[in-house]
Amino acid sequence: MIDQVQRDEVDTLFAEFTRPGSPGCALGVLIDGKLVYKNGFGLANLEYDIPITPSSVFHVASMSKQFTAMAALLLEDSGRISLDDPISRYLPNCPEYAEAVSVRHLIHHTSGLRSDLVLLIMAGWRLEDVITNGDVMELFRKQQGLNFQPGEQFSYSGTGYLVLASIIEQVTGQSLDSYCRQMIFEPLGMNQTFFNDDYLRVVKDRVYAYYEDGENSYQKAVLSCGLTGGTGLFTSVEDLALWDENFYTGKVGGLSLLNQMSRRALLNSGEEIDYGCGLFLIQYAGRDVVAHGEDGAGIHCFMMRIPDEHLTVAILGNLGSIKAQQLAQKTADIYLGETPGESDKQKDVSNTVELEEEQLLEKVGRYFDRESASFVDVDLHEGGLQVWGYDVLPQSENSFIFAVSPEARAEFTPATEDEPIGLSIDTGLSRQRFVSVDKIDPNREYLGNFEGTYYSQELDVSWTILLEGDDLVVHRRRQGLSKLNPVTRDVFSDDWMASITHSSSKPLTMVFERGHNQSPSGFRISDSGARVKNLPFVKIDS
Repeated sequence: MIDQVQRDEVDTLFAEFTRPGSPGCALGVLIDGKLVYKNGFGLANLEYDIPITPSSVFHVASMSKQFTAMAALLLEDSGRISLDDPISRYLPNCPEYAEAVSVRHLIHHTSGLRSDLVLLIMAGWRLEDVITNGDVMELFRKQQGLNFQPGEQFSYSGTGYLVLASIIEQVTGQSLDSYCRQMIFEPLGMNQTFFNDDYLRVVKDRVYAYYEDGENSYQKAVLSCGLTGGTGLFTSVEDLALWDENFYTGKVGGLSLLNQMSRRALLNSGEEIDYGCGLFLIQYAGRDVVAHGEDGAGIHCFMMRIPDEHLTVAILGNLGSIKAQQLAQKTADIYLGETPGESDKQKDVSNTVELEEEQLLEKVGRYFDRESASFVDVDLHEGGLQVWGYDVLPQSENSFIFAVSPEARAEFTPATEDEPIGLSIDTGLSRQRFVSVDKIDPNREYLGNFEGTYYSQELDVSWTILLEGDDLVVHRRRQGLSKLNPVTRDVFSDDWMASITHSSSKPLTMVFERGHNQSPSGFRISDSGARVKNLPFVKIDS
């Protein structure tokens, strides 16, 4: 029996979204296969004051991936594909590098394929444009390289799941939506769930998304794309309850296949990663959790399943600033009646040491990883160190944990005669090593060296860089202007993409290369999320 006190606590937790004129979210809590709590908070449409209900239909973006992965596993189970086949076996006109990329690599984000959204924006697209799978496949076929060798790393890639959708469509002769409706949605009774490849489609009970634009002020987050595979799913919390219970009953697919979805993938090295088939495999409150979320285009969703407790929380939000994961965790806490993981977290945080200020100061500075073209600043703040702006706590002279996530670690390597100070960061999902570099305070003469027009064959786009006053400014087609900020010698960062995506995206990094006359001959650009690495631009004027 679910206590009314728990319901009241949940209502209080979400009360902020009930104020007049506010977007909000739908919430579902499932225990032992029963939807014990379902409610809607806030408005699905601000223009007509339509409220959100548990039946409201949301675009859930990246939460779509688990359904695309399931579709691929069903095809393998029926013998129509093999996950270990190269993708070129199923798709015509693939780039040469596709011979090394398997279907399994796509599912586990270990393919090395550059991610679609970042590529599209670099190529001059806007989020509000009509974008189809065909547009991304055209970009995919123009790519001449990968971020890394397939299977070597985990790097989240929307392109991978879009290519996976194309394989499913090629093999079945059906659209992804048609195949999933036949094999997954209809058998489970998910009557409000579908993949939408037509942005003009009329969607009954649809929720529209918004960005915050000041206090109690909002802007519409226009979604006019028709992408499917890694995104594009529309669903409700009521339908997600039916999907969730299938992981316990095996009604569609069988328990063996469903267990495969929640099994950690392996890199070439044999190392496990915290990702299965369209699902993250994490820990919360000392328990194993199967989860996925989305944060972008005014959408903020999160769904977490705690198998040992047969407890699931699903939050579908239509406001970009909603902290869906934190709200889901707090809701889970209420129904668990305790937070056993908190004691472990407190133990990690309390197991720290005091360091002298001199020991901290020697670690302050800028660190750079040339392979991924990303950097991190380490600062002294209120007597402690910050990495990426987050407080880190020392457990020894060179070993630190992140206060907000003790499972994430920062390890410093002291300088030697041959090597500068090193910094390794392990977030739990990825590991990266940086070395200390000198910051640069450039003059106009230095900056002027980088003026010119640069072209990317893979994106078929040109960027022009000009010295304007004391600033080095990039001019892009349809994307306005942005200022380049010096990182270290021949390296600049650019915060431009955050304004395009309406998010707090970390900066792009441009590493310039010099020709035989020591003048810049081009650059390689990477985003700090490692979704696009070392994409080349060549200087085309002198």
